[in-house]
Amino acid sequence: MQIFLTYDYELFFGNPTGTVDKCIIEPTNKIREIASRTGAKMVFFIDTGYLKKLIEFKDQFPNVASEYQKVAQQIKDLVNEGHDCQLHIHPHWEDCVHDGKEWIMNTDRYKLSDFSDEDIERIVLEYQAILANHTGKSVTTYRAGGWCLQPFSKIEKSFLKAGIKLDSTVFRGGKNTAGNYYYDFTNIPNKSTWKFSNDLTKEDENGPFSEFPISNYNYSPLFFWRLFILGRLNARNHKPIGDGYPMPSPGMRKKMLSKGMNLSASVDGYFVTKLNKVLKQNQTKGFTEMVVIGHPKAATLYSLKKLERFIDQNKNKHQFITFADLNL
Repeated sequence: MQIFLTYDYELFFGNPTGTVDKCIIEPTNKIREIASRTGAKMVFFIDTGYLKKLIEFKDQFPNVASEYQKVAQQIKDLVNEGHDCQLHIHPHWEDCVHDGKEWIMNTDRYKLSDFSDEDIERIVLEYQAILANHTGKSVTTYRAGGWCLQPFSKIEKSFLKAGIKLDSTVFRGGKNTAGNYYYDFTNIPNKSTWKFSNDLTKEDENGPFSEFPISNYNYSPLFFWRLFILGRLNARNHKPIGDGYPMPSPGMRKKMLSKGMNLSASVDGYFVTKLNKVLKQNQTKGFTEMVVIGHPKAATLYSLKKLERFIDQNKNKHQFITFADLNL
């Protein structure tokens, strides 16, 4: 099994967004330490709209300049250590500003599809260039912010122009059409990778793009009760290191606690406890790839410890690689 440990490198988008040190720098350094000890390389999907805004405001506010220097240096360190830094776009950054004290979030236009065709092309090409300038590497892999990349027919042209070859946004059975979100992955190929053209949920053997879906898992209501209770009873180990709040997702918590949910396989918090079951599930299906998502901001001391154990248990039986290793 090829296992891809992937992280969305970003702040929170609620109020507050959290600090760069607690949401990004500190937890990412802890992840880097695990990688160094285990030899596993990881994929970091860099929220490049955030990078753009750091550059825009760094000459205006010294605290933003400091924030930018920390992020830019850490990205360089990740690349130098052999990790794969690829493109992650939350386009709502186009509408966000810094007031000298904090980021003012405006998530009204949260999805690329909320923008005009011309703006979509500009955003994809501009953000790709910004990231490539910081990594010194070609940027050919993508993950959509909030899993929102539909309808892909509006975005296909931009990917072709940018030379984006691989996407890792989809997760089997995923669906959320509430609030600012829109994604529907309820009908996708029963595979761990496929080619596609103008619809990322439909296989096209001659398509120019490759989809590497994030693995999924059906989490029970009991799982979520445990998750929330542990966060209250043992906050030191089970509260996220990040100090911000997520963007509201209407009805999500109620559904989790009453019905459970099918979600992406994750290294975040208590979700890390299901990684071996996800691995076995993928093997049973005959899959040869397993993609796991994470967020430095959502890492906990417990999840970091369990992640390292998972890698150590499996590194001699499976291959921990990055998308750059595929040479697509």
